[in-house]
Amino acid sequence: MKKFVVRFLFFCLLPLPVLFILNHVVDNGLRKSRYSYYAEWNDLYDSKINADMLIMGSSRAWVQFSPTIIDSVLHLNSYNLGLDGSSFDLQYKRFKIYLQHNKKPKYVVQEVGYVATLAKSEILPGAAQFLPYLSDTTIWGIVKSSNVSFNVFDRYFPLYKYNNEVVLIKEGIQSYMGKGVAAKKYKGYEGQLKPWDSSFHDFVVNNPEGWLPNLDSDAVVEFIDFLNFCKANDIKIIMVYPPVYRGITAIMKKKDRILNKYLSFSATFGYPFLNYEDDTLCNSRAYFYNSQHLNKLGSEKFSLEFANDIKGKL
Repeated sequence: MKKFVVRFLFFCLLPLPVLFILNHVVDNGLRKSRYSYYAEWNDLYDSKINADMLIMGSSRAWVQFSPTIIDSVLHLNSYNLGLDGSSFDLQYKRFKIYLQHNKKPKYVVQEVGYVATLAKSEILPGAAQFLPYLSDTTIWGIVKSSNVSFNVFDRYFPLYKYNNEVVLIKEGIQSYMGKGVAAKKYKGYEGQLKPWDSSFHDFVVNNPEGWLPNLDSDAVVEFIDFLNFCKANDIKIIMVYPPVYRGITAIMKKKDRILNKYLSFSATFGYPFLNYEDDTLCNSRAYFYNSQHLNKLGSEKFSLEFANDIKGKL
């Protein structure tokens, strides 16, 4: 019986060295990858950003602020850290990680809105983006407090976290060998060549009485903490509400309660708040691929307008 147990354990443990090696290859390959959201995380951890102006926010930052245009007008080094699907609490946590590995920016352009900025969310967008960095205690804290079921096996057992992630395993191996996918973004920005879709029509149909944006008191406290932190560290904030298609504004209910928060923050801290909800871009679907997001044409027009608007404020 003892001999059987020894042989069984030997059989079970034999693959572990191979799994550890493969896990090492995939982790380190993805930490070099330019695939999807890994490009920004890797620039961040490798101290390659060091921006004068850091652009933060959700997808409305990621697809709408072009560093190429902003740099050409303002003659500085900007970088877009917009995080798709994120609420502000996650953006703030990533900002803290950024400061651990990069120089302090002079300016932070913080995209704000009626949907995610002052609302609380436990949803972790794109959970796979965190997999190569689970050894980082801050990242581990982020994923553990989310709605995604991460456990100690994900963090410590080799390759367990990449279960059913064949594409990521392949990209990790290829990137480790210097043959990963080519970058699609520039400094975190990715303009979208998409036509107008049906999401706005569907949203109106599903909300015939209009839509009431959420305002969470804890999220407000956290945003104020961010403003205080930046004030104490001499980082100047520019709050920006980018253009939205005019139709979505018309069905929002009590939106002034959120708008007044941003105006109050601006008055209290002395940070400018630029509101583009009445911009001429908002009148035409030709500049949007849905009610909340500008397409590439619209984002480039907006980036140029925005850069010129703040040129005299810096």
